Amino acid sequence: MKSLFLFLLSLPSFGSQVLDAQNHWKCICVPENMCADSDYGDDNLDVRLEESTCENYFDVCCENPINDIPKQPPTDAKLFKGCGLKNPIGLSGRITSDSQLAQFGELPWTVVIMERNLLKPDTNMYRCGGSVIHPQVVVTAAHCVIGIDQTLLTVRAGEWDTKSLDEPIPHQDASVGEALIHPNFHSRSLRNDIALLFLAAPLELRENVGVICLPPQGFSLDSAMCTAGGWGKDTFKRGKHSSILKKVDLPLVERSRCLTALKKTRLGAFYKLHSSFICAGGEENKDTCKGDGGSPLVCPVPGGPGRFFQMGIVSWGIGCGDSDTPGVYVNVPAFSNWIDMQLIARSLDPSVYKFGIF
Repeated sequence: MKSLFLFLLSLPSFGSQVLDAQNHWKCICVPENMCADSDYGDDNLDVRLEESTCENYFDVCCENPINDIPKQPPTDAKLFKGCGLKNPIGLSGRITSDSQLAQFGELPWTVVIMERNLLKPDTNMYRCGGSVIHPQVVVTAAHCVIGIDQTLLTVRAGEWDTKSLDEPIPHQDASVGEALIHPNFHSRSLRNDIALLFLAAPLELRENVGVICLPPQGFSLDSAMCTAGGWGKDTFKRGKHSSILKKVDLPLVERSRCLTALKKTRLGAFYKLHSSFICAGGEENKDTCKGDGGSPLVCPVPGGPGRFFQMGIVSWGIGCGDSDTPGVYVNVPAFSNWIDMQLIARSLDPSVYKFGIF
């Protein structure tokens, strides 16, 4: 018993003990890289987030923890390997059985856009999502930020769980220096629903903060399985915002088929789909929803294995997750030249979000 007591004293201070049914010490919760169990990750995976034995999702229940905490290597800007790279299994190495939960760091370009609450100056209200296209530029939907005092806006990059500070790498908050709404944005029809947020200071590109590629002007993609991510509601009516970043895989929908589907809704037989929109989804219970506005729809780059580019921005839809009714997204390639010009006018380099095969 004495030897066990001394062993517990020597364990890392950040670990919490896990006891079995007989109140005997079973293991200690530590970050995965602090566990010496060589077979961890094969038979010991906890595949359900809500059933983890450790309070912190990123910790593992370890019987043989390492005492010496390895220092995190310093961030090097040269580690940036270009735009559009996601981490397929995230940065935690953990697996979740919920396919709609993004892994930590899996979609490193996805950001939260918040507005400071004037009634409670120390708190922020969730506005919408966005994506990093340059360390100092975020793209989002115009309807998310129009009419908002830009000095009240904050971009949070590298976020995963909005209710926790236990992520392996901390998020970064950046104030907005300029909010630029597209000059042809139409608030009623949501045509040209795009805006650029120029940050007061650049983000530090890290494993959990990355840049998404943008396609060239006029690029079109007939079909592809794409991915949208955000913290939006689970249902349109009485839905709840997700505290953890969610993702959903959605097929692009050919324009004429999308228009046919939209005409069958309350929009009516005479509805016309503006060229600033594309469509995706239309599968039951698989959709973006209220609160996801401004979030990116990213697709695999043709001929660029492992690379993704942003084809859309979550804009609007008729309900959420209805069968045969696609969601409507901003047609990002229709604005590529405009985005280039805005960055160049501010002495920012557009090549950051371009990929060589285009």
